[in-house]
Amino acid sequence: MQHRDALIGLLTECVERAEHEPLSLGAVLDRLEQSSFGLVALILCLPFMQPFTLGPLSSLGGLVLASLGWQMMRGQEKPWLPQRIYQIQPGLKTWKTLLGVSKWLVKLLSKITRVRLTHWTDGRRGMRISGALIALGGVLLAIPMPFAPFNNTLPALAMLFGAIAILERDGLMILVSIFWQIATVIYFTLIFTLFFMFGSGAVDWIQTNLPQWG
Repeated sequence: MQHRDALIGLLTECVERAEHEPLSLGAVLDRLEQSSFGLVALILCLPFMQPFTLGPLSSLGGLVLASLGWQMMRGQEKPWLPQRIYQIQPGLKTWKTLLGVSKWLVKLLSKITRVRLTHWTDGRRGMRISGALIALGGVLLAIPMPFAPFNNTLPALAMLFGAIAILERDGLMILVSIFWQIATVIYFTLIFTLFFMFGSGAVDWIQTNLPQWG
């Protein structure tokens, strides 16, 4: 697909430029065509594919992606992103990592995607569906969970496949995105339940044993 070559070409250029000068994320996103909501979302999802939280950056990125999904749902023609995102300057190592992940992703897409179930991806309906999935994934990504692994990865996967559905015109990827959304909600619910149970148990233990220390 043309967008796959465009993604690899763009990130390769980023690596080459970053070797000589600081390169902002805004300078890269401005190179994308105004209709490429899916490609913008895909690029913004890539840094969150790692298993560990990025702290406040995860929350900020989640809110930005949620906003991007909302814009898709509303039918906005051109993506709008906060100036703070445009000013981020990833280092050379980060650009190389993004390029490596993108090459892996392109190779994977060539094997698992094809044009099918296009009534879920084409036109305004497709933009609404993918936008809703990206917006929900962004909200889940923004939830502060510094104590849990994969709290970035799961919502990032949900948004990634929502973007892929639009880019590849593959409605099956909508179902894959929904699967990861459900998996994220179940995982987060389990983590919060365990954390609450552990916290309650610790409080009960302290209340029971603290008087004995006196």
